[in-house]
Amino acid sequence: MADSITATAEILKHPRMDPQRRAWGILLLSFAAFCVICVVTGVGVSYFLFQSTVPLESTLRVGRGTGSITGQAIYTERTLSNGDELATDRQSQVVLFFRDNQRDEKLIAAVTVRGGTSLVVRRTQRPRFEWGYGVYGIELRNLRGEVDIFVTKDLSREFRLTVSTAQGDLIDLSTSGQYFISASDTRLQVINREGAISIVPANQNEGRSIPVNSQGTITYELDSRQVTVSDAYTNLLANSTFQDVSTVGDDGGISQTLALSWACSNRQDASPRGDYHPEIKDGRWTMRLVRGDGATSNGETRCLSYFGQDRQDVSQYNYVGLRTTFNINFQSLDTCGQAGSECPLMIQMDYLDEKGEFRRWFHGFYSRDNPQSNYPLQCNSCFQEHEIINPQSWYTYDSGNLLNLFPPGERPVSIINVQFYASGHEYDVYIGEVALLVGNTDALS
Repeated sequence: MADSITATAEILKHPRMDPQRRAWGILLLSFAAFCVICVVTGVGVSYFLFQSTVPLESTLRVGRGTGSITGQAIYTERTLSNGDELATDRQSQVVLFFRDNQRDEKLIAAVTVRGGTSLVVRRTQRPRFEWGYGVYGIELRNLRGEVDIFVTKDLSREFRLTVSTAQGDLIDLSTSGQYFISASDTRLQVINREGAISIVPANQNEGRSIPVNSQGTITYELDSRQVTVSDAYTNLLANSTFQDVSTVGDDGGISQTLALSWACSNRQDASPRGDYHPEIKDGRWTMRLVRGDGATSNGETRCLSYFGQDRQDVSQYNYVGLRTTFNINFQSLDTCGQAGSECPLMIQMDYLDEKGEFRRWFHGFYSRDNPQSNYPLQCNSCFQEHEIINPQSWYTYDSGNLLNLFPPGERPVSIINVQFYASGHEYDVYIGEVALLVGNTDALS
């Protein structure tokens, strides 16, 4: 009797679950788990296929001197990784190339890091797959110094490049174009040469757009939150990037592509003759000057932009300078030849001084050096020594204010023309830009 009462109590204490209810519970729990797995898997697959990213192919190429990646000296070229810290000394210049390796190494952007500059390549990205929704993204941080930024045209997807300074300001680029950024402890300067760019001051939510051919400036000692917009230096040369071209032909049916606003020619008595033509190189229009065929005698290929009989009056400006971006692909002579006048690239400006006397300014660049040749590093008519540049590397030369170079009375008052030319035996050079810049530094400071 007692055992029966105990068994009944145990049954009442632990009632047996209905097997049908248990089965439904297990089924519902399994279905819920299945739904969760499907959602998580679907979201994960969708993210992987359409939103996940991979880094852009990023390389550093030394244009002059040496570069540094996280304290390690780089003399020619090296691949970059996200998080790398870059630096240049005062005499050096490097270029960062960002390419899409899924589109035949197409160049997306090139950032020229000038002398005395440091920055961090925080992150680069592109969609993992070509059908992805994402954008080309480049993020540079802690900029101190100066950079030129070139973003190629006809990109296959949206683009964004951001640069933050050591002061906490943010510079935002969203389209193809050309830009200049200078960041120091006292001032931030941003120049929009072509494109769309804005500045967001530190601890601010709204930015200020900088129009084309204008500059935005923050002077920290005045107001670190105020962006002042003003005109940038004026470029007096038409078609300075050689992107405006036309095709002409002769009676023999031979056609040639020419850059508008530039008159080019070869030295008539040179054999073999050189060649000149516009050509796209690394995403930018260039003028290519080339002479080969094993030439062992002097030749010259020259291009000129002429201001006409009235010339170009620059007497009202206190700043006159030249900027050029180029790539010396090859030269056969050492330095600039025996007389120091056969450089693979020379830039020249003809002008009248304050007394109306004709004067000429030259500056040369070369990429092949042989100290045993003892060739001069400066031509007889040059004010400065020629500059050595690494071969097959892009380099941007900025003359600074040429008015400070000439003695009083010999400064330019009216400019007749600006020229660039290749001279020597064999040479091959790409010129991406030649700009004659003028302005008044008081208004631009």
